[in-house]
Amino acid sequence: MTFPRSKNGPFKGKHGRLTGTLILVLAILVLVDSRAFGAATYPEPKGNINDYVGVLTLSDIANLNALVNAVFEQTGATFAVAIVPDHGDESIEIYGVKLYEKWGIGQEGEDRGLLVILSMEERELRMEVGYGLEPVITDGRAGECLDIMIPYFRNEEFGKGLYAGLLNAAQYVADDAGIELKIEAPEGYVPIVPEDEFVRPGVSTGLILLVAGLVLLPGLLAGYFAMKRRRCPKCRSRLVITDRVLHEATPSVGGLAVRMYRCPVCGYNREQRYRTRPIVQPPGSGPHVGPGPFFGGFGGSGRRSGRGFSGPRGFGGGRSGGGGASRKW
Repeated sequence: MTFPRSKNGPFKGKHGRLTGTLILVLAILVLVDSRAFGAATYPEPKGNINDYVGVLTLSDIANLNALVNAVFEQTGATFAVAIVPDHGDESIEIYGVKLYEKWGIGQEGEDRGLLVILSMEERELRMEVGYGLEPVITDGRAGECLDIMIPYFRNEEFGKGLYAGLLNAAQYVADDAGIELKIEAPEGYVPIVPEDEFVRPGVSTGLILLVAGLVLLPGLLAGYFAMKRRRCPKCRSRLVITDRVLHEATPSVGGLAVRMYRCPVCGYNREQRYRTRPIVQPPGSGPHVGPGPFFGGFGGSGRRSGRGFSGPRGFGGGRSGGGGASRKW
């Protein structure tokens, strides 16, 4: 049995053409929205303190600018802050590296920069440290600074938290430079965290610990932990260890990988993420740096020259070392 074909298709006639047009427009909107959903955005810096959400008061911004300016003038280190709505579908660690590289925090070749990122939707916090400051602001010290901030953030006092954490980092930078940092603390900035919780060891204690560590501990600890990592914590069988790259390294940005520990006997599994260094290229083989929205320009490597740059203070092509710390609040 056959049916006669209609002379009028589903989108024939005036109303049919209108319906077809609407469906096409809706399909395009859905497609564009689905591609844009979750994509990370990297805003342009307005200054050293960048609040793209509006959680800082004018007083907070003035106090933070006074702090980062004093640090820059007295130590040459560049501090910056970015408060963003979210970090898209990337981890905050990857987002931090890319934003740092795009902004070029610190002078090129010195890389003495530090970036604090607050991602409000995920309530995540990241301190990204440049190559030149990694020996001073170690991962442990970066985590300490973030731990100082968190009690303030839970009280919705974002300006005070940032100030307290950055001041702690500034003290480390000043100690390394052998200077006494001269900063006038703003009124009302009373620490929430007890001061003795973050007391640094004195010189005599530090020397004793250093000597003991240099003489006795490294060899013993290295052997112990190497053996422990290769044994299953449940059945003590030898673990199968494999590595998988999550984010490829480039000449300017380190990569992200995961090390997987699996026990073939009892099925125990554990994963540990770690960072890889940027790819080392022979001299002269780096990507071309083209013109950009700033005088130094942005290139494929995310670096830019400091000459002629008229933006925030201390932004001159610095690179991230991938070090730092992350927290949730």
